[in-house]
Amino acid sequence: MKSNTEHLNLRVSSQTNSGSEKFQTANKARCIYTLVMVLVFYHFQLPWIVAIGSVHLVFSVIWFLLIHFDILVEKDVWWSGYVPATFDLIWLTVLAYGTGHITSFFILGYLGSIALSSMSLDRNYGVYNAFLATVLFSAMGFFVYYDVIPLVNILMPPVKPTLLSIFISSLLLGGSAFIVNQIVSKLFSSLTDVNEKLLAIAMTDPLTGISNRRSFFSNLEIEMARQHRSTSPYPIAFLLFDLDLFKSINDTYGHEIGDLVLIEFASVLKTSLRKQDFPARWGGEEFLVLLPNTDLDGAIATAEKIRSTFHSLKIPMKGKELQCSTSVGISILRDQNTNPESAINLADEYLYEAKRKGRNQVYSEKNL
Repeated sequence: MKSNTEHLNLRVSSQTNSGSEKFQTANKARCIYTLVMVLVFYHFQLPWIVAIGSVHLVFSVIWFLLIHFDILVEKDVWWSGYVPATFDLIWLTVLAYGTGHITSFFILGYLGSIALSSMSLDRNYGVYNAFLATVLFSAMGFFVYYDVIPLVNILMPPVKPTLLSIFISSLLLGGSAFIVNQIVSKLFSSLTDVNEKLLAIAMTDPLTGISNRRSFFSNLEIEMARQHRSTSPYPIAFLLFDLDLFKSINDTYGHEIGDLVLIEFASVLKTSLRKQDFPARWGGEEFLVLLPNTDLDGAIATAEKIRSTFHSLKIPMKGKELQCSTSVGISILRDQNTNPESAINLADEYLYEAKRKGRNQVYSEKNL
């Protein structure tokens, strides 16, 4: 079995990689696509388009690195979608101008909206993309129409657009950008929902409905980070419960009754703990509870409440009532310099002492 430290390291590693993997494909495609187009316009000797493309390429590489190292994903700043959307649409406007203001609109609009949607999993930028695309492309069309900038078309002989063609193509481009953005956003949203449901299943004990060991380590990591940031004492209490004589319950009454006892104890945990406390099924008939910012006296009071509540239950069973008990070992992680694995192992040692001294009791360093 992996140690707590190994689990925490795995959790940190997976969390670091998950943010990077979300957007890397889209960002690599953006960088490669921009580089290719810069080289194409360099070949056709259009230096000002090359200059704009080079700026966009530098931005794309920087954005790629920021996301790769989770700098933006972790902060989740409000402008993390609007900035790339703006840069992309400006560059797509220039590309449309260089490759034919009317003929290239739809292809470039689809490419741009898909790329932008892939950068916007947590927010929907469809309205912004549609509005900005319409404004930018119509502005470029007017510049060409009024000879502010010369006609350029590397794909076919340049044709000066009419006012009607500028108006229609700009509206159609904005609409296509919005529609494709909505489709891709819904697709990503559906995939995200599926992933969240699968994650919830992976983090939950199917019998009792409370969290499992994997989920416990995830929350322990969060509490340890809070402990590290806290300027005042921030003790973390571990309560390790073991249901007394559980094997004999299974042997005498059957596993169906044993499962019912486990479910009843999990229900006692849910109703006895604070919102910020975190119970988990540790394995078999063992349950581990994490109490954030709780000293030893508070942990003992909570453990006694759970122990007495569970012991007072009368579990119906084939015309009889079954009374069960639990033993508890308590340890405290007082600072970030202490290994959490050692604290949990200490709670396990105290649990053993509680069972050795007669069961149905709470044991901690106060008993020494």
